[in-house]
Amino acid sequence: MVTHAHLDHCGYLPRLVRHGFRGRIVTTEFTARLMEIVLRDSAKLQNEAAGHILGSSWAALTLEDGAVLAVSGDLGRPGHPLLRPPEPFSGADVLLMESTYGNRRHEEQAGRAHFADVVTRTLARGGTVVIPSFALDRTEVVLHELTQLRRTGRLPAAVPVYVDSPMALAALDVYRDALVMRAPELRPEVLAEGPAALSPEPFRAVRSLQESVELGHAGGPAVIVSASGMATGGRVLHHLRRVLPDPRNAVVVVGFAAVGTRARDLVDGARVLKMFGEYVPVRCQVADVPHFSAHADAAQILDWLRGAPAPHVTYLVHGEPEASAALRERIDRTLGWTAVVPRSGERVLVR
Repeated sequence: MVTHAHLDHCGYLPRLVRHGFRGRIVTTEFTARLMEIVLRDSAKLQNEAAGHILGSSWAALTLEDGAVLAVSGDLGRPGHPLLRPPEPFSGADVLLMESTYGNRRHEEQAGRAHFADVVTRTLARGGTVVIPSFALDRTEVVLHELTQLRRTGRLPAAVPVYVDSPMALAALDVYRDALVMRAPELRPEVLAEGPAALSPEPFRAVRSLQESVELGHAGGPAVIVSASGMATGGRVLHHLRRVLPDPRNAVVVVGFAAVGTRARDLVDGARVLKMFGEYVPVRCQVADVPHFSAHADAAQILDWLRGAPAPHVTYLVHGEPEASAALRERIDRTLGWTAVVPRSGERVLVR
């Protein structure tokens, strides 16, 4: 079962097949389409991180002895601007639960206001806004937010929005198809808008490498959305090298920034950033807007769990140690469930 198409959830499928697996791979229609994009891209550059996206699901597996094993996948937040809230947890004997935001809370209204303020102020002083963004889901959420800002006049009509990522543009086509097909996981208000919900015109797709190079010399106020979201590789590095030294510009980190990545270094206040073998000074504004993450926060995870009977054990995975530990304590205190943060390589009995 593949819960969604981010690389850390589907990237080992080719290796699995290479080692002899010939069974069925169960997933949803849109996850299958997005996986094709991700796996082809991963042959060149593996740089995507997890998030709840179009086609995502959680799984309940009935084993041969009758025991039920549930896997949350990456749980989406109820306030996702494009997708309906996830179906609530209905119970299982054993649950594998993600814990990415197990120690955090999303401040969605404050985050949206902060994002809008950074964009409008940067453009007003003649700067460029660079948004490192994951190709799947995050780019679509950012485009939706920019579309709203365009409609309200906060994003001036003369300022172009660029998406510089072939993978993000391929994923955007899948999302637009989902809008045309009226996919049931999309919110009704988004379906009513159709593809226009993701089109902050003037909107320009940057597909070729030459177009990306030319964009770097364009100058003037602009918004550039480019992969990768953690700033670990991809075309966004060229844009960062150009905008970081200029205080008129801004870099907006949208969503979770993992330890050890350039995005996390920026969020933590780094004054220089190393890329292409040289140190680049950071003089521009750096804005941390984690509310764009597609992951549920700690309170939303508990809301997803609380209506179900307690599993025998809930194993907390897919999170940094402090996040997993905080969520384990919260589940124990609030729900009274047995929750465990397993050790790497640990084996347990499912029954």
